[in-house]
Amino acid sequence: MRLRGKLIKKNSEFVQVYRQGKVATGRYCVLYFLPKEDNNTRVGISVSKKVGNSVLRHRLKRLYKEAFHQNYHGIKPGYDLVAIVRKKAYAIGFKECQADFMNTLKKAGVTLTSKEQG
Repeated sequence: MRLRGKLIKKNSEFVQVYRQGKVATGRYCVLYFLPKEDNNTRVGISVSKKVGNSVLRHRLKRLYKEAFHQNYHGIKPGYDLVAIVRKKAYAIGFKECQADFMNTLKKAGVTLTSKEQG
């Protein structure tokens, strides 16, 4: 599965999720989520310049995109998700990133249960 069509890129789409969506917080990220009518789940990743230089910011974006990609089938369909990465995430690895992302999704209630998956 490719991420094409699964990413939020337009500023207006980010703003819509911020304004109309709900919030769940994790250790390393804040997740805004907005249910929508189609079955396509999309994600947008935002990393502030306060986090570090561009190399670090893009590394964190890649980590969160990969966490989304690997867990896509465990997320309920029909959501727009925006993850804002916090400053204290500057030194995390992929396993911590993935665990934090999944825990935040569980807090938000957008993960599939074992009954829904199987």
